[in-house]
Amino acid sequence: MCYVNKMTNTKEVVDIFLNSKITNISDPESYSISELGGITNNSFKVGVADKFFVLRLPGKNPDLINRKAEKNNQATAAEAGLTLPFLYFDENTGIKISHFENDLIALQPEELKSKQYLSKAFTTLKALHQSDITFEQCFDHNKFFNEIHKEEEEKEMAKVGHYLLQKIKEINQKLVPCHKDIYGPNFILLDGDMYLIDWEYSGMESKFFDFGDLCLQQNIEENERKELFSALELEEGGDDQVLWNLYRYLSSLTWGLWATRKGVLDKETDKDYLNLGKTKIKYVYEAVNTENFEKQLSLKY
Repeated sequence: MCYVNKMTNTKEVVDIFLNSKITNISDPESYSISELGGITNNSFKVGVADKFFVLRLPGKNPDLINRKAEKNNQATAAEAGLTLPFLYFDENTGIKISHFENDLIALQPEELKSKQYLSKAFTTLKALHQSDITFEQCFDHNKFFNEIHKEEEEKEMAKVGHYLLQKIKEINQKLVPCHKDIYGPNFILLDGDMYLIDWEYSGMESKFFDFGDLCLQQNIEENERKELFSALELEEGGDDQVLWNLYRYLSSLTWGLWATRKGVLDKETDKDYLNLGKTKIKYVYEAVNTENFEKQLSLKY
């Protein structure tokens, strides 16, 4: 089921909360609803009597998300103290209800890339990557590229995607639990601690996926990437360098295709994310098709 742009009526919210067993209050007058926003999903602050919750309704997503895996991964991450718990999660619809936290701060990309928060973000990721938890796959890149290869206009980009995955596969990397959507607002601050939220794309992957995705989604420039690479004590010119770059390209391609396909779903032609998506796709396509691309992957900073 897909819930688009905004709530249709209060009764829908009341029915969701009654079905969740969180409350038995059925009087619509006892509910208050305000929009919190979202890019793919639609989130709302819902007041029921004197308690407040966050209600997430899945929106139009061009990617096929395994909601059962998402539910499992978030619950597992919450037990490990890496995220906030949910109160209700319908794995069939993706509807989720959590406590509303008054003092929660979601970081914007520019804030996350600041020195004040970036080191804390890597500490948070390190705790995830070094944990002994095991994730299910919420989103499968191989399946995704296989699917879009069926579409004539996406065949070339599907080939590029499979090429990047093959180059990654050639390097035998340890798979660790990864978030795989390292975007500023998915890092939150609460009572002085940092947590990750929104686990829709999480799964077992190389830690370099999260590193590359963080750099890509926060538009971290090359000189800043060099500093991060050094701070993480990674190996220049070797497999670390190659994976660092390959996952940046994979992230750029994946989110670029997401944006353009999302634009089609929304019947939009001038959305900022649509134009940015086209730019990301072009960037990857041109890079992969340059002479000595594979050699450039391992060039030292």
